Amino acid sequence: MDKKTARAEAFAAHRRGDLVTAERLYNELLRATPSDVELLHYMGVLCYQAGRVPESAAWLRKALAHMPGSLPTLQLLIRVSDAVGDAEGALRALDQYLVLRPDDAGMLNVRGQQLARLCRLPEAELAFRQAAETSGNAAMFHDLGLCCQLRGNPAGAAAAYQEALRRGYSQPTTQLWYAQYLRANGRIKEYYDTAMDAARAMPDDLGILIEAQSARRYVYDWDGFEHHQPRLLADLRQVLETNIRQDIPPSILNYLDVDEEVISAVARRYAGMIAAAGTALRQKLPTQLPRPPRSKIRLGYLSSDFFAHAIGSLVRDLFAAHDRTRFDVYGYSLRHQPDQVQSCIQQGCDTYRNLSGESAVDIARIIIEDQIDILIDLAGYTSAAQPDVLAARPASVQIAWLGYLGTSGGEFLDYIIADDIVMPPELAQHYSERIIRLPCFLVASPLPAVDRPISRQEAGLGENGCVFCGFNQPYKLDRPTFSAWMEILRRVPGSRLWLYAPDTEIGGENLRREAVRLKVAPERLVFAPRVTMVEHVARMALADLALDPFHISGGATSVAILSAGVPILALRGHSFLARIGSSINARLGMDDLDCTDPEHYIAKAVALATTPSELAALRDKLGRARQTSAFFDTRAFVRGLEEALQTAWHRHQAGQPPMDIQVHARH
Repeated sequence: MDKKTARAEAFAAHRRGDLVTAERLYNELLRATPSDVELLHYMGVLCYQAGRVPESAAWLRKALAHMPGSLPTLQLLIRVSDAVGDAEGALRALDQYLVLRPDDAGMLNVRGQQLARLCRLPEAELAFRQAAETSGNAAMFHDLGLCCQLRGNPAGAAAAYQEALRRGYSQPTTQLWYAQYLRANGRIKEYYDTAMDAARAMPDDLGILIEAQSARRYVYDWDGFEHHQPRLLADLRQVLETNIRQDIPPSILNYLDVDEEVISAVARRYAGMIAAAGTALRQKLPTQLPRPPRSKIRLGYLSSDFFAHAIGSLVRDLFAAHDRTRFDVYGYSLRHQPDQVQSCIQQGCDTYRNLSGESAVDIARIIIEDQIDILIDLAGYTSAAQPDVLAARPASVQIAWLGYLGTSGGEFLDYIIADDIVMPPELAQHYSERIIRLPCFLVASPLPAVDRPISRQEAGLGENGCVFCGFNQPYKLDRPTFSAWMEILRRVPGSRLWLYAPDTEIGGENLRREAVRLKVAPERLVFAPRVTMVEHVARMALADLALDPFHISGGATSVAILSAGVPILALRGHSFLARIGSSINARLGMDDLDCTDPEHYIAKAVALATTPSELAALRDKLGRARQTSAFFDTRAFVRGLEEALQTAWHRHQAGQPPMDIQVHARH
């Protein structure tokens, strides 16, 4: 058979699916003409069709060696390299292809995917952006949003998701992620509308149902919340009982009236996925060398909130207060927002690293290279957190604190910082971590001084009557709490309830309607708009008594209210989040404001509001506590924390496993 006939027969055999004959003929022809580009290309095609992917890549590279500009060969090599997980190989072929076709949006998008696999996220974002903007394709804007999300760039992610939705991208998960951005940035009405749209589009998706329930809490849509809550709880139980694969971050469940046992079970499932990701991440990291002898512990803090955020405001002065003869302090910021709080935190650290936009592998690598001994995570499973980094175990001892107050459910966090009140033994059983119990788990950095007090008239509070305040975020307020507050107003004539309500269009109207249902005039509700922290603390002082929510206590908000000299009435609940107010009052010596049940809470509020002398005495007592209590002494808090950290470190050095640690108050 001559070459021409053999060639035609080889191609014919290939077309009819006779790969054995085609391969035999291709090989015979290539022995005679080893640089025949067409034959080399089709040998690559044949091997790919036969499932021999590595051989396919080898043949395609031989073809390209003789004709580097062959677009079909480059396209197939990109696909083959992707199939075997060779992102570097795919990227080399893509770069060759894009030299020839620089405006091919599809290939630009594939380039972004390969760069993301290599954790080269800044370059990936650029490629995804070029693809989306070149094509105007809605799905490519979605991919851009995902990349921005991975980079810790929520604003960029939101803009891309919004554009994808505007161009008709119909995946409800895109609406979900966009809704989560709106929630994190306080755009409440848009958040609610977007979450409801997603719920209508995919009513059977548990993740979307969870987010929709959260959105209802943000606008006080308690009718809707109560209607859908049985479905949420039933679906959660089904997932847990049948082991359905479902990605459910446990953090949001803490705010949705789900009991600790269920949240703990969800956290354990979620931690399993995180642990697997951490194991994969670990393979890409340098080997951790034995710790060289040194006199000081290297202490790292990992946070997405080192700015004027609730967490940043609480820990602002913590870093500078550490004992530099015993600790070197490293700050790792996952989200960079320069402001006074961020500057203060940076100045308080010996080393401060802005890791915003870095990949998980690079964050873990940097922590390993810094040889951190103890890493305190202030993010947990919250927005912009990096739990995969913790699962890769970049530090010898890893501790959860403050940012996320539930259990991780995994073995990658050794301890969680708490106290005796927020973490009694019956709650500790639901936590995978061992417990560090401080005198009070909460730190309180002093707030900025008030420049100019405002009047009741300026705040819309009128001249007379007791003013109760509730300045916590909307999701912390539930129907049982609000019902108790309305009962208090009914029993205290002329009193008002002063609330923080970032959205008065939906949320404010829902609260007024609920007040009317409970036979309270809606004008007795006064809504406080957003202002600066200095202005917020200044106006807080106008309140007579702060009312802590039942299900989720105040944290940073309570510190601000107490700093303004306003006592807080708290109900000791059944979860960590529901016991924070009780912990704060105990540390301040204000235990008489810690109530045991809603009836006690209501009666105490009414008694104080109708006995001005007793309320005045409480305010005086708080004023003295602000000057003398260790709760407002950042350095005293740090000394207790350091005692616990040294105990944890000494156990590690001795080869002992983590155990519960108790630090007692110093008098």
